[in-house]
Formats: sequence, structure tokens, C-alpha cells
Amino acid sequence: EQQNQNIDNPDQRISEDVKSFTAFSLSFFLIILNSTLDCIAFSIVLFSIKPQLFVTIIFFAVMGTLGSWLIGKKLIGLNFEKLKKEADFRFSLVRIRENAESIAF
Repeated sequence: EQQNQNIDNPDQRISEDVKSFTAFSLSFFLIILNSTLDCIAFSIVLFSIKPQLFVTIIFFAVMGTLGSWLIGKKLIGLNFEKLKKEADFRFSLVRIRENAESIAF
């Protein structure tokens, strides 16, 4: 019984985690694929026009990526907390529905 107290809405949490993971994975894959193709195509054109500008743009892209990564680290924890609160809310709604008659009287 001690172990059950540590688990917080396991069925709903698993369902939300799977949904979030699959949606994020598909979105991430499509963005990476599209970005890679765009980057290759535009890099070839830009390098043929002005190689110095190409190197400068790569530098700024790396700096922007590092900045996004630093900001994104904090967002992971916030997203986890949001999903936890949503799961708790749905769990409470199910309990209210199960006990609606006793609550009403």
C-alpha cells in the first residue's frame, strides 16, 4: 500500500504521456526533415554567391540554437507540471461523476 501512495493517477498519466510523446515525435521528425532540406538547398545557393556570408550565418545559427536550448530546458519542467495538473483535474472529475448522487444529497 505504501507504493500505491507514490503513484499519481497512473492510467491517465500513461495515456497523456503516450499521446504527448507520439505527437511531439512526429512533429519533431517533420520539422527536422523540412529544416534539413531547406538548409541544404539554401546553403548551396548562399555559398556559391558569397562564402563569407555563409560562414557568418552558420555562426549566428549556432548561437541561436544554444540560446533556444538554454530556454527550452526550463520549459520541460513546466510542461511536466502542466500535464500533472491536467491529469489530477481529470481524475477529480471522474471521482465527482462517480459520487455525483451522494454529493447532490
